[in-house]
Amino acid sequence: MKKAIIALTLIVLSVAIFLTACSSPKSEFMASFRNIVKNKQYTATFMLQPKAISGFEALDRLNPEALTASNLTVKTSRDTERDLTYSTFGIHIGGAPTMDLTAHSFQNGSTGKTFVPVNDFFETAAPVTNMLDLATDSVYSKVLSENEDLKGKYIDLLQTLQNVTGQVIDENTVDEQADQLQAIEGKTAFLLYKKLNSLDKSHYQTVNGTIKLTLNKKELAELANAWLEEFHSNQDFISIYAEIAGLTESQAKEGWENRSSEMQDALKSLIQNKKIQLSTIMTVYPDSDKGVKKLVMAFDYANQDKQQKLKFDFTMNLLDFEKIPTPPTKEDILTKKELDNVMTDIIRAQRK
Repeated sequence: MKKAIIALTLIVLSVAIFLTACSSPKSEFMASFRNIVKNKQYTATFMLQPKAISGFEALDRLNPEALTASNLTVKTSRDTERDLTYSTFGIHIGGAPTMDLTAHSFQNGSTGKTFVPVNDFFETAAPVTNMLDLATDSVYSKVLSENEDLKGKYIDLLQTLQNVTGQVIDENTVDEQADQLQAIEGKTAFLLYKKLNSLDKSHYQTVNGTIKLTLNKKELAELANAWLEEFHSNQDFISIYAEIAGLTESQAKEGWENRSSEMQDALKSLIQNKKIQLSTIMTVYPDSDKGVKKLVMAFDYANQDKQQKLKFDFTMNLLDFEKIPTPPTKEDILTKKELDNVMTDIIRAQRK
């Protein structure tokens, strides 16, 4: 059943992302989303906010009130013509004390490069720094104090991964995987379009200037099953799965076929189990200029037998475009020598 929930969660989130990027299959949604595809530049915020969590063994040791007071946010500015993206990631952890972790990234789609500012490590909030020092026996702060000359520079993630893992990562392979992911996203969007287009008009309602789309357990399970069917033997998906799992393509194909079959069986059981309630309501706030100014997806799961409850909201806001900061130049990026020096400092500090 856990596999079914995971599959459904991924599909529901994909639906939300799809609806923010494509026109709706129904006329009401088309009127709201028709201008989104015209936006060559946009800024958007995304938030995942738990509303209720209870009955899950893996989370029993955590404070439920702290969990529902926590959230994950992403703010993204995208310039499609320059193929540049600047994102700010935020994690707010509720409870006492509260903690906020912030990170940034530049993505250059034309080169496949992703850069992270070194300043993010120097500007962590006090509770986060204290936690990292506690976990590393103060190695975190010690290494930072020895490398303050790196402030203002940027980390090339691909280069850093090569340094840390000792493996040479072929940039052509990275580009190929990016194309494969794009193909998977395209197929997913088209699949969702077809499935949503087949829904009866009664699913869509206009309420106080908003448009609501309601999907029940059976419809969500059918969406998930359709996705599994589509990618049961998809070569792009198999290649990505093999890379992530560290398998040969033949091993990945066999393994994925088994896992997808198991998930399909779990989805059938989910539909038949009357003790499990599952639904989602998507609320769209139309905008004459942007197409959509806000989308809220409310996810609701309950299992009567296990006394489990899970509710969360996924919210997207489309904002006025915020200019992307100037991308880092070659001189701004940490060299291999500088990265090696940092790694040496970490090893030296750990030995003391």
